[in-house]
Amino acid sequence: MAATILTAIPILPTPDVAASLAWWINICGFTESFSYGTPPSYAGVERQGARIHLNRFSDPALARTVGEQTMVRLLVKDVAEFYAEYQQRGGTVHPNGPLQKKPWGTTEFAAIDPGGVCVTFQE
Repeated sequence: MAATILTAIPILPTPDVAASLAWWINICGFTESFSYGTPPSYAGVERQGARIHLNRFSDPALARTVGEQTMVRLLVKDVAEFYAEYQQRGGTVHPNGPLQKKPWGTTEFAAIDPGGVCVTFQE
């Protein structure tokens, strides 16, 4: 019997785990699954089976540099509805990433999290 990979959990860099937690919870509608430390240095969020971990870099400049080089894509059922929810919660859409149908067949929008990570929500 072959092993089965069930999911992937990206670990996103951030200079401030608390700020990133707030963004994922308050803007993206995730719930906190755990946090470690006070203030938190590592934490996890989840929403309907999607999980993200957040890792604090001790050097804020390095965290920002790594964050700006990191991208994550989340598959969403009814991305247009999620787009409306995201904006109603006060989310800022990336200037080059409004909701649109892409030539490769996905409908998606992009945002930048507090750590500088480009987060794309797609269907």
